[in-house]
Amino acid sequence: MATLLVAGGMTSTFAVNSPAPNDGSVKAIEEGKAYQLYGGSDQLLVMTNTDGVYKAEFLPTSQVTDLNSSLWTISYVSKETSGPDFTLVNKARGTSLSVDLKELTTTPKAVNMGGNVSSWKWYPSVKKENGFSYNDHQTVKSYFTSDSVVYLTAGVNGEVMAAKEDVNKIATIPGQIEIAPVRAAGAVLTAKDLNTKLGTDVEGTSFKLSATPELKVGTNSTLGDMFTKNAYRAWNLNPQNGTDEEEFKIYHNFSWHLTAADYVMLQVIDKTNDDKPCEDTYLMADTVYIPGLYVNNEEGVQFTDKVKAVKANMPANGDYVNNFGEGRNPKSALFKFTYYPTEDSLAIDVLAYNKKDAVESSYEGKNTAWTIETTNKNSVILNQLTASNELTLGAVVANQSRNIKFMLNEGTTNRVSKDNGVYVIKNKKGQYLAAPIYNTYGANAGNWTAAEWVTVIGSEQDVMRMPAYQWVMVKKDSMTVEAKKISAMTITNREFEDVANTVQFRHNEGGEYLFADLFTNDSLKVEAVAADVIANEALGYLNLEDENLKVMSYKFNYLHAYAEDKFMGMLKDSVLNVKDSELSFFMEESAKANYGYTTKYVAGLKQLTRVTYTPYVKTSNGKCYITIDAENRYKLTDDASKAQKFYLKENNFYQPASKEVKQPYYAFINVAAPGSKMGSSDQDLSVILRDQVLNETRTSAFAVVPNNAPLYRRFLTEEGKDEAQLLKFYEYYVNDYLMDETNEKFQREGVNYLGIGAEGIAAAGLSFKVRPYNIGKSAAYQIKPQYLVIVNESVNEGKPAVKCNEDHMHYDKEAGEETTDPYKCFHAQKAVKGFDRYKLLVSFADSVETATAFVDQKYHYGTYSRVGFVDAVEQDSVLYILGDKFVGVSTNDLTIDAIKEAGIAGIDMKADVKKDEHKNYTWSFRYINPEKVADATEENLDVAFLIESNVDPKGNTAEAIAPMNAAWIRQQNNCLVLSDPTEAKFENAKTGGDAALIFNAEAGSEDDMATENEVIATSTISVVAADGGVIVKGAEGRNIVITNVLGQTIANTVVTSSEATISVPAGVVVVSVEGEAAVKAIVK
Repeated sequence: MATLLVAGGMTSTFAVNSPAPNDGSVKAIEEGKAYQLYGGSDQLLVMTNTDGVYKAEFLPTSQVTDLNSSLWTISYVSKETSGPDFTLVNKARGTSLSVDLKELTTTPKAVNMGGNVSSWKWYPSVKKENGFSYNDHQTVKSYFTSDSVVYLTAGVNGEVMAAKEDVNKIATIPGQIEIAPVRAAGAVLTAKDLNTKLGTDVEGTSFKLSATPELKVGTNSTLGDMFTKNAYRAWNLNPQNGTDEEEFKIYHNFSWHLTAADYVMLQVIDKTNDDKPCEDTYLMADTVYIPGLYVNNEEGVQFTDKVKAVKANMPANGDYVNNFGEGRNPKSALFKFTYYPTEDSLAIDVLAYNKKDAVESSYEGKNTAWTIETTNKNSVILNQLTASNELTLGAVVANQSRNIKFMLNEGTTNRVSKDNGVYVIKNKKGQYLAAPIYNTYGANAGNWTAAEWVTVIGSEQDVMRMPAYQWVMVKKDSMTVEAKKISAMTITNREFEDVANTVQFRHNEGGEYLFADLFTNDSLKVEAVAADVIANEALGYLNLEDENLKVMSYKFNYLHAYAEDKFMGMLKDSVLNVKDSELSFFMEESAKANYGYTTKYVAGLKQLTRVTYTPYVKTSNGKCYITIDAENRYKLTDDASKAQKFYLKENNFYQPASKEVKQPYYAFINVAAPGSKMGSSDQDLSVILRDQVLNETRTSAFAVVPNNAPLYRRFLTEEGKDEAQLLKFYEYYVNDYLMDETNEKFQREGVNYLGIGAEGIAAAGLSFKVRPYNIGKSAAYQIKPQYLVIVNESVNEGKPAVKCNEDHMHYDKEAGEETTDPYKCFHAQKAVKGFDRYKLLVSFADSVETATAFVDQKYHYGTYSRVGFVDAVEQDSVLYILGDKFVGVSTNDLTIDAIKEAGIAGIDMKADVKKDEHKNYTWSFRYINPEKVADATEENLDVAFLIESNVDPKGNTAEAIAPMNAAWIRQQNNCLVLSDPTEAKFENAKTGGDAALIFNAEAGSEDDMATENEVIATSTISVVAADGGVIVKGAEGRNIVITNVLGQTIANTVVTSSEATISVPAGVVVVSVEGEAAVKAIVK
């Protein structure tokens, strides 16, 4: 029964009988018992609950109308040196005497109960020989550090206040609370107290008892326990005419009824005549002695549940109980139940019973020997003088405990409970209990009135995705198995923790639905929310992936019954609407913030989190944010200080006709003004978006649709594979091609520049090898693929290992030991790994310039960075930029060791490819019309692109993908350079507005490779272009044929030395060495 007390208050009759606190002293504090805490001057410490806010206060005993609120269980942890640490838990509230440390100062203030300070120093021991007393002057305090303490005091109205103070000052602070534990005296229960289980089951009509020890027939008892055998309905004798079923007062014919005011009759509830109390069976003290006791002169009577009431009828007042059969004393059917809260037990006494006389005489219409009425020795006790334990009646010494303890249990009931968890609650109409968005502001905010029944159309909303439609349910009583089955539950909205209440679910046998007093006349279905849903911390609000936010833009698709192609767009005056235009927004995100309700009593329930978003549009003038104008209209502004932040709360989950699956639609909740949301206006035909109050029942919702229009070009093979391809790039408007720089005014000695010109003026070919770089490696490769642009590839095949051929025991110098492995011998030659060598297109933005005059500048043209090819080597995904340090060294003569000795550090491309930031040696191809790409069928302006490079060191390196300002290939006075990322804007560049070049691509070929290489290596042969000729090395004895671009032979000779110079006219020539592949060279 102790656990039942947590769930609710007792009846007024019971409360009147609440005893004074000094009726019984406590000599030992026992866990599991409930005590009152006496504060002097007839004051008891109680805990109140006002709208879910718990407070502790002192009340005079006469004003304690809810005994449970004055009862406290006391647990403790013993400490050898400092005494016990006590925890005091209120029985009515299930909450400890505890305060929140962060709310405290050195000045006492009224505090709510519930906090991180709940362990108190109080008495130095849990035992006191003379009993605990208020005169002990024991205060409660909590040490939260070695030198700081929390203490409690009382306000003028008795409210508990708390403060913190230095431990050295605590002894001098007056008015600290002093309390002592006292035993709560017993109280007599009425029939209603019993049937409603002390008010915890307001609709209860019966109860059942349990007992310690438990009597089991055939085990430790012959007769068993008649009091725990059945469920009973208690009835008081009604002092008025008629039967009052609501108050459980029965009509009767007993003139002595006033002497039985504290007694009840116990009707057996067994589904037979339960609705006919005036003729049903009752529990009585029987007219039979327990076998074996009578012969020992113990005269132990038995109890019976077989005697029926004798019904009579009064036409004006109905049926009444006239008697209990011939020879029966009706007083033996009347029992008094006294409840002792501290011990949590019941004592039972019978009003009177009959003993057996030596001779028979007439009694209640029957000749019987059972005629001696007895009114003493009338307490229900356990007789333990025989081999069996049997219940009987006897005398109990005052202030001594009885040898059997009865506890009040449920009996026949329709009360049910649910497991702790998260549920949705649905009524018979199919409506869901929720705190809908339009009902969570204003008068309804923060209280139960925000909850209402909401019609949910399954094709448009999904309650499993909406925390405001879900309820966290926790049992109020989980202390025993039986209590868990019937416990009332605290239900709290998962999104709005202040929307909470207590509900007792009920279920009638055979019924389909549950019901509860809280929901009048509603039949209920309570359905569990799946584990993966309660574990989803991002449920209910938009929560985009951080990586996507960096690179993605989004369109806001308006949910409307008649059109699914309307997006948030803009009128000419920057006012937002949802009619004809559409905007693509980027999103700035705040840090995650917790919201909603969670509890440790529901396994797997995660704390909900949400973020705020600040949408903006990229324009030629920078970022434009959403703001609110004087007419309450949403519009765009370039003033970041006026930017509106939003929570995007899911309101719908719907599948438009054009989509294959459902998608969420979100309401835009204004963070600065939580009582408002973005909504479409019907004031005119422009469908303008305005700031609307939350309690507008119609909520505008938008799908947040990723702008999947590709931002960058991805070069796929015809089979759709990401592989290196040979491509040519031509400028869209004038059809000029990228090539080696041919304009002598822009050429500088020792540097191979990228140039542009008409197809026919190319000194070499027009094709470039475009090799995927970060594809499949970095987070955003699908959005921004990066490529290496390569010409003039050659391969150093490396050298295989050569073993030691000496006939001896081999010696491994590195290991310092002999070995049988000839490849480890110091005579052996180790293998040398091969590598690839090529010319790599790079930005010279990071190159150090020594000249200031542009005619002398190697890496810049004025303030603009130039673009060109550098000698590079790649081995095992490590890239070495050689610059001009190995000019004239053939690929086969070059070694990695030599490169390292030259101080050239390698670039770990395995790590670098995982980064989406641009490099000076990678390139991306930025579409100028991404929204048109999907429908393009040919190479034209719809698929045209800018060639994008690294913005470092001038630009915003944090804006790695789709930057508003960037470095694109452009012309400056016909010289090919990169645009200045501090000046160039995409909105201008994509239209050629800042001289950025707009390109298309076409297939290239191996025999048309762009190159201006002065050293071409073929196998062990090297061909070096020189002024007025070519130098051929390593071709002694071989025939060499040199032709011009027209295929005309201009030299044909056999080389007789290891290095031969052959004179040829200036221009592009093709050098064919006998037995080797032909190569091109440019002769100056």
